[in-house]
Amino acid sequence: MVEHVLPAFLVLGFGALARRLGFLTAESAAGLNRLAANVALPALLVLTIGTSPLATGFSAPLALVTTLLVVGVAFGSFCLARALGLPKGQRGVFAQASFRGNLAYMAFPVILAALGEPGLRRAALVSAVLIPTMNFLSVLVLHMAQGRGTGWGPRLWSVVTNPLVLGANLGLVLSALSWQPWPWLHNTLKILADFSLPAALLALGAQLEVAQMRDVRRPLLLSVAVKLILLPAFGYFILRAWQVSPLDLQVGVLLLASPTAVASYPVAVEMGGDPRLAGASVLLTTALAFPAFVLWGLVCGLTGPG
Repeated sequence: MVEHVLPAFLVLGFGALARRLGFLTAESAAGLNRLAANVALPALLVLTIGTSPLATGFSAPLALVTTLLVVGVAFGSFCLARALGLPKGQRGVFAQASFRGNLAYMAFPVILAALGEPGLRRAALVSAVLIPTMNFLSVLVLHMAQGRGTGWGPRLWSVVTNPLVLGANLGLVLSALSWQPWPWLHNTLKILADFSLPAALLALGAQLEVAQMRDVRRPLLLSVAVKLILLPAFGYFILRAWQVSPLDLQVGVLLLASPTAVASYPVAVEMGGDPRLAGASVLLTTALAFPAFVLWGLVCGLTGPG
């Protein structure tokens, strides 16, 4: 399992090293991230989902279990934050860090390396449901934490128009229509798709900064435990009890075990969340994602593609 997970984290490390050596500046890293998030990753989703047979490629049990678990952990962690007496600025951030995974940037490269194209296609189809669900829940818990009852319009519009959401939804429509792209279009999307995952990892590594963790250690460690241990554990036991296929089990657990999404940081800060907890959650879950992916891969009996 290590040989499948390690390359993704080495590329991420190369991004961090490139930033330290000056090959990538803060501005160029941000530009690379925007290019990956707005062009390359949506192209990957359109191509991967759109050319997958929806009837046989989409797993309803997998989508249902992972989505319901994300929803349950979102509200459960928010209630836990209130019960622990966390400040308003930390409640929504704590909840978001506990459920919002970095699917496209982290889980996809690991799943592709470990499970090959079939695993990536299954993950992309499920993510067409998970990505908009996570984005909407992030807005919801951050609003609830601040006690705001207005301003929903712009926030919901930003969820609907998120390029990853648009790419996933377009892919679902094309898949339902049994889409067969023209060769020139397929090859163009394939070039962008092949660029998307290394670009996303390099940008992620270059943009990670050591956050001030003082005064946020308790909610930080608890949210990390929920995100990397509790959430995938629930997924593992429920999917096993449902007796899904080994591929569904592996894809579902690896998706749920992905670290906290980098995009959660700017959203949290913009909506009045604690920037220290938001940044530290991304940093620590990303750092611990390597052993987490290896652990859950071994638990699921994952040995590699084919």
